[in-house]
Amino acid sequence: MRRSSLLAGVGDGMVATALALLAAGLTRDPLSVASVFAAQHLPWAVVAVAGHSTWVDADRRTVLGLGVTLRAVAVAVVGLLTLAGAETVFLLVVAALAVGLGEALADQAEADASVAPHASSPGNVGSPRRNAMLGLAVIGFPLGGLVYEVAAALPFLLDVGVFALAALAALTLRTPLPRPPARPRSNGGGFGAGAGPRGRVALSLVPGTGPVTAVSALSAAAGSGVASVLVLFALDDLGLGAPSFGLLLAGLAGASTLGALAAPSIAGAVGLRGGLALTLAVAGAGYAGAGMVGEPEGPLAAAAALGVGAAGSLAAAVLGRALLHVGAGRAVEGAGLVAFHARVWAGLPLGALLAGVAARTLGVPATMVAGGALSVAAALASVVLVPGRVPVPPQVGQAARK
Repeated sequence: MRRSSLLAGVGDGMVATALALLAAGLTRDPLSVASVFAAQHLPWAVVAVAGHSTWVDADRRTVLGLGVTLRAVAVAVVGLLTLAGAETVFLLVVAALAVGLGEALADQAEADASVAPHASSPGNVGSPRRNAMLGLAVIGFPLGGLVYEVAAALPFLLDVGVFALAALAALTLRTPLPRPPARPRSNGGGFGAGAGPRGRVALSLVPGTGPVTAVSALSAAAGSGVASVLVLFALDDLGLGAPSFGLLLAGLAGASTLGALAAPSIAGAVGLRGGLALTLAVAGAGYAGAGMVGEPEGPLAAAAALGVGAAGSLAAAVLGRALLHVGAGRAVEGAGLVAFHARVWAGLPLGALLAGVAARTLGVPATMVAGGALSVAAALASVVLVPGRVPVPPQVGQAARK
């Protein structure tokens, strides 16, 4: 599974870079470009719910292989039509939906396998998500921009082989991936969300987690809005080419990782709620600063500001997840976690589309500033809405430190 995840991560990085560049090559309309980004992230909220229904409780190996195969088919269609000069924005939106569905299915399978009993057995999973992120950031993003510079169709055609190898690696595992633990089947009880008839999940939040969920969704919308028009900002306002855009994405992924690693130290210094507010404000300052200083003569300052924004945003996501457990008074798992993810991930396509509309009127740099302002608004909301002093049971403290 580690090989499959690494290869799929490389493919995801290449297609994310190439899809954005191809959309910007077809049109400079911000809403059209943002629509491609929104389409790729829309399936995540849907699969967060469907992933807990009976049909996804099948063999994880099959689900993982299906996710990779969907991406292979989508990029094959895009590559061939681009080679023929027949690509359209509508085609890219449809392909992005298929790619996003494949990503979400694979992520669901990897997550469930990772928490299943004996998931760390040799030959099963290891650390699939870490391998996927390594392939995405270190190889996929920069390689996608470099290959796109050679020919627009080339990264998609190469991705067919990468995804095919990833699917083969998933489907030829010697042992099936373990099933996740049994999920609750009753809507009764006091934990807020349970499985309804035929495994459908009741999307009610765990009591006490509403404020941090709202803040996390607002933060997700802000970051998604910035990311959805980033390719236009990079090409037109920073004067970057395709290879440099791929390197920018890789750099932002690295900055995000640093932010996640720093999150526990920040929480230790100023507390969970203070850390959430601080990191959201830092993210907002980074995004807004990038929009203000971006210019072709000096793109490094804007790139550094974007890195600050990316680091703050992921640090805030980590702290928000920890505060979720604190607000509930116990570790949030199962359907309660699904309800949280469904709301936060729904903010991704919504934020992207709103940014596209705003950029049509205000321009891309001003939209970057607006995204920063929205993140700062989330920081203020966290101070007002999220409880400041909540008793933390030992098991929640352990979850917050992860």
